Amino acid sequence: MAIRAIDYCPPTDITFGDYLSALLTIDREVVPDDTKYDYRGALLKHFKNFDIKHAAGAEVDGTWKRFDGQKLVYGRTHFDSMLRDKEEVFRFIRENREALEIDERGYVEVQSVRSCIRIGPDGFTLRETVAEYVQIMTLQARELKTVLKIKPPPDLPDSMRIRIYGGGALIFDEYGQLKYKIANRIEDDKRQTTRLKFLWETGAFDGEQKAGLRLAQLHRARMSRAE
Repeated sequence: MAIRAIDYCPPTDITFGDYLSALLTIDREVVPDDTKYDYRGALLKHFKNFDIKHAAGAEVDGTWKRFDGQKLVYGRTHFDSMLRDKEEVFRFIRENREALEIDERGYVEVQSVRSCIRIGPDGFTLRETVAEYVQIMTLQARELKTVLKIKPPPDLPDSMRIRIYGGGALIFDEYGQLKYKIANRIEDDKRQTTRLKFLWETGAFDGEQKAGLRLAQLHRARMSRAE
């Protein structure tokens, strides 16, 4: 159950809430009825005890919302190729950018396509195809607010080039129809602002040498506290 959930997580900036929704959703796909033990309800409750809530925008029971694919175009892609071919999945994404709500300003790369066979405890077999894509946009710090409404840290140099990431997992059923699109959008300004602030404060933009020195300092500080 825990391993299966990884396929139902976005490929970038995974949160505990994302993982919880993935955990609940994939188990519902394999075991639709858990009324006997209600262990998915118990999981939701116990995660909440640790102040971990399901992903924003998920259903009330914490599972991902199924994708409404009425506006999707399938006629320009080949089902057999979609099961394994990155280029075919990229073509599908390109044809459906608007329906998939993918910002056209970012560069899109399909990272993986894999077929999955999942066996439930009662012998039920679930066949799916999981495709992951990432979206990349490179901007100068001064452009972050005007282009993506991202609030950069106040001491971030205006001329510094910043790479912004988004991406998603596309879950297709055995007939090649899209069931779920689980994504962190590149233009999600709240998420990107928080991420950028964390990276800047932890020295991710300092370069390898400074980052290495900072890491060594953290280790020395930890050792001194242990002593």
